[in-house]
Amino acid sequence: MLWEPSGCCCFTLRTGSLVLASIVIFFGTCSMLTGYLAIYDLDKSFQEVCKNEEDIQDCITTVKRASYGIIGTRFVVDFIQVTFSILLIHGVLKNKTRFLVPYMIMMLVGISILIIMALILMGILIYEGFWRGVFIAAIIFGAIIFLETYFLLVVRALYLQLKRSKGQAHVILTEDSSSEIIKA
Repeated sequence: MLWEPSGCCCFTLRTGSLVLASIVIFFGTCSMLTGYLAIYDLDKSFQEVCKNEEDIQDCITTVKRASYGIIGTRFVVDFIQVTFSILLIHGVLKNKTRFLVPYMIMMLVGISILIIMALILMGILIYEGFWRGVFIAAIIFGAIIFLETYFLLVVRALYLQLKRSKGQAHVILTEDSSSEIIKA
């Protein structure tokens, strides 16, 4: 059985979910605007990065493609996060559980990516013999993963609370060893 928090920090589940979604919307929007504004200042940076290379034009083209790819990917991810957070706010305000599901899936995918990134980074640091870095990375990624998991559990608890208030019983599946499988 999975633990269900009764609130988020000092807020109710509803208020905590609204605050979480609002924070994601604020920082996602700021990140999208920063990425959009950064595109106009990149040409000077490309010149600076590639000034010591033999083929400056080839270097600038390569760096420009990589930079635009990273900025574009970040923009798409931020847009998805903002969209799903808006859906979460709508679902909380209208008591519609189906609008909470995309946010929970997004959080689960984000936690999975963080775990994979942490393991890769720690593996590289172990390979390089930088044990202090492994410890620091474990603490930082552990704290972030813990908070993200807690926030996911808060939204899930609200989801289950809304389901129960609608009279839709959430059945917890258990393994019953006394049941037999009937073959047709």
